Amino acid sequence: MPRARKPLRSLRERALATIRERILDLTYPPGSLLSENQLADELKISRTPVREALRELAATGLVRILPQRGVEVSEPSVEDIIEVYQLREQLECFAARLAAEHLTPADADTLTADHADALAHLAAGRLQDAYAASVRLHEHVIALTRNARLARFMRQLGDQVHRFGLITLRQGRAPRALEEHGRIIEAILARDGAAAETLMRAHLHADRDIALQAILPTGSRG
Repeated sequence: MPRARKPLRSLRERALATIRERILDLTYPPGSLLSENQLADELKISRTPVREALRELAATGLVRILPQRGVEVSEPSVEDIIEVYQLREQLECFAARLAAEHLTPADADTLTADHADALAHLAAGRLQDAYAASVRLHEHVIALTRNARLARFMRQLGDQVHRFGLITLRQGRAPRALEEHGRIIEAILARDGAAAETLMRAHLHADRDIALQAILPTGSRG
């Protein structure tokens, strides 16, 4: 009996997840040219799901489709960082205020547990795990707003947010970022929405500045 073909959607999702991960971990660094044929060979799938995945990554800004040349991994620009952090400031600072208002005991336990995980990973030198745990803080703050549209907007920014977050991680930002997370959590637990909003804004500004410093030419810093 012939084997059933895997659904196109699952192959597209597999291609999307793999290519995205390789871009974010710099296996495919900025400026790299990606070939549909090569990617299909590497993933052992046809070109169609690879093409679909690349189109989706182009929509999120991780790659650029170049006519007659192929697909290029996008170089993060100053404008990219500024625009993404402007949006994050509007959405996440508002979310921090709402989170303090909507907090339940179970939510409080989740926030403190994830932060404890992040600190434990950092102390053990597991930076990627610490980063993953700290990302969950932002996700939980968004979820606490109980605002589906806000959550959807944040998902649309997800790839760029993750990319710039990894840039700051590589610049040694993790210890200070986790300290800031701790203060944001304290404000949310105290149901002090104004303080949570202010602390989130300062946290995002610091992230933005580190990301900008990382991509600016050396002579332009200072």
